[in-house]
Amino acid sequence: MFKFLKKVFFVDLDDSLTYPSTQTICNAIEKYCVSSKEKCQFVSTKKPVTFYLEDKLFTAEITMARGGYIIKCIEK
Repeated sequence: MFKFLKKVFFVDLDDSLTYPSTQTICNAIEKYCVSSKEKCQFVSTKKPVTFYLEDKLFTAEITMARGGYIIKCIEK
């Protein structure tokens, strides 16, 4: 069955004008997890970057927003 309400959150990049590498994506997500005091565990550090955040699986996508790139994390 299709899941209608998925949790989505955005993570800002330090350098949003250049397309981020997978290492930059992982570092930004770790920084977000530390600041929000949530437990984060990476499943895959290759594209697509997938990780568990408080026992929920998320996938990170790069999107354009406000004239630069931003990380969009979508619950699977």
